Amino acid sequence: MSYREQSNKPGWTDWQLAREALHHAGFSDGEQRIAELFTEEEIRRVNAYLAAGRPDTDRLTAIETRLKAVPEGWRQRDGDAGLIEDADGHPIAVLGTSGEVRLPLGEFLVFASADTEWLTQQLRRAWAQLDKLRDRIDDAGSLMVRTHVETAIGYVRGSRDTD
Repeated sequence: MSYREQSNKPGWTDWQLAREALHHAGFSDGEQRIAELFTEEEIRRVNAYLAAGRPDTDRLTAIETRLKAVPEGWRQRDGDAGLIEDADGHPIAVLGTSGEVRLPLGEFLVFASADTEWLTQQLRRAWAQLDKLRDRIDDAGSLMVRTHVETAIGYVRGSRDTD
């Protein structure tokens, strides 16, 4: 497919391009309309924008699976912040003997499991709330100015139907 050579939408945001492209995609001659109205770069931007709005639940599930395989109770050894050990005192990671000096990498490793668990829970909750909001936008009647709500979260109405 050959696209338009020069943009007729200079300065448009990815959100604006995606709204326009999805509007034209809904017609029977949608592909032809899009080719006439958009450059190849604009379509690449639209596709990237829409893809970024879809939660990657497979990746999040893989992170959670790896997290469950990590033993609980990591800590920094007393007197040596560079030695990370499990709850039984077995070394897990040795970052070099550091004595009593604060070691940010050691602190990061010690809290990585709990922090990752918290982040995955928060992300799943946020995705669920975002889906509810998107459903309400998609199902909204004429009493709501949808574009006002859409712009608040950068959502393009109907974009989840493009999967």
